Amino acid sequence: MESNGVSTYHMARFITIAMDMAERIASGEYHQGQKISGRSTLAALYNVSPETIRRALSLLQESDVVKVLPGTGVIVNSVSSAQEYLAESSQYKVIKGMQERLARLVQERNKINADIERLTSELLDYVLSILSAKHKI
Repeated sequence: MESNGVSTYHMARFITIAMDMAERIASGEYHQGQKISGRSTLAALYNVSPETIRRALSLLQESDVVKVLPGTGVIVNSVSSAQEYLAESSQYKVIKGMQERLARLVQERNKINADIERLTSELLDYVLSILSAKHKI
């Protein structure tokens, strides 16, 4: 994403919800085999749309953290998978942080390059004006 010429990265809300749910499972708030609230309740809890919850649950289901069973709800499938998901998410955050820093540094470098070009041009113009006045060029 770009905003005011600055590259910025942010983590989508459904990813942060998935990470929070995995953290709750890994910390023992939810146990293996336990039913977690349904999508509507989770949507209200996180103050997001049911679609956002669906996407978060989809991530967790793909990682084998939960099972989403139609008509039954969301069941905790694996605490160890939740721990693995959090470890991978932490790596994702580190990478995103590095990308953000790199984008800022590139922007700073581009600004410095533009300043160097401008100053070089001013210097050349000044030198040419002195030479042309001195030698009537």
